[in-house]
Amino acid sequence: MMIRSLLFLSGALVWLSPASANGQVKPAKPPLELTAEIIGQNYCAASSNALTLELNLKLRYRNAGNQRLILYRGHDLFYQTRVRNGTVGAQPYEVLFLNSRYFDQEFESIDQAVPGKVFVSLAPGSVFERNLLVGIALVLEGVVRGNSAIAPGDHTLQVIVSTWYKQRSLAEKLRKQWGPKGLLWFDPLVSPPVHFLAQRPPSPVPCKRSSIATSTEQNTTPTATR
Repeated sequence: MMIRSLLFLSGALVWLSPASANGQVKPAKPPLELTAEIIGQNYCAASSNALTLELNLKLRYRNAGNQRLILYRGHDLFYQTRVRNGTVGAQPYEVLFLNSRYFDQEFESIDQAVPGKVFVSLAPGSVFERNLLVGIALVLEGVVRGNSAIAPGDHTLQVIVSTWYKQRSLAEKLRKQWGPKGLLWFDPLVSPPVHFLAQRPPSPVPCKRSSIATSTEQNTTPTATR
C-alpha cells in the first residue's frame, strides 16, 4: 500500500504540473469547463493556536464544446487547492494544498473496448457534478503563518483537478479507440477563483480528525447524457 501511495503521489505531481497541462493541443477555449462553488464552511480547533477550515465544494464539469466528451468519474483522483490572500494592505501570499483520493481495495476497469461505469459521457451543454471536501490550516491572529497555512481575512480559492491517473500512453490509446463514442478528456482542469472569508469562530470545537491537506468526494446525480 505504501508503494502504491508513493506512485500515486508521483502521478499527481505529473498530471497536475504545467508540463502535463500543456501536453495536449488545446483550443483557445477548452471544451470542458470546471467551476467550484463553496456550499459549506466549518471550523475546528487543531491546536491552541491553529484551526482547520473545512470547505465543502461543489465541482461542476460542463461540456462547453460541440463534441461529446468522455470524463473519468472514478475514485482515484488528485486535487490541488490554490489559496491566495486578498486582504487589503496585507503582504500577498499563496498556499498550495495537494489532495488525493484513492482506494487500494477496489479495482476499477479502465482499459475496455468501450467506456465503463467509471466514465461519464457528457453531451454538449451537459454538466457533471461532484462534491469535494478540502481542509485548510488557519493560524490565529498574531501567530506566524509559515508556508502551509493561511491567516484570517479575505482569500480566493482555485481548484486544479486531475482527470486521469493512468499512463498517458493508455489515455491516448483509449482516446483513439473510443473515438466513435466521444473524445476522452485527460487534461487537468483549473477552476476560476472563488472568494471566501477565513475568520475565527467564537467557540471552535476540537477537531475529531485531521483534515489538513486531505479530501473526500462523492458523486452527485450528473445532469449528463450517458
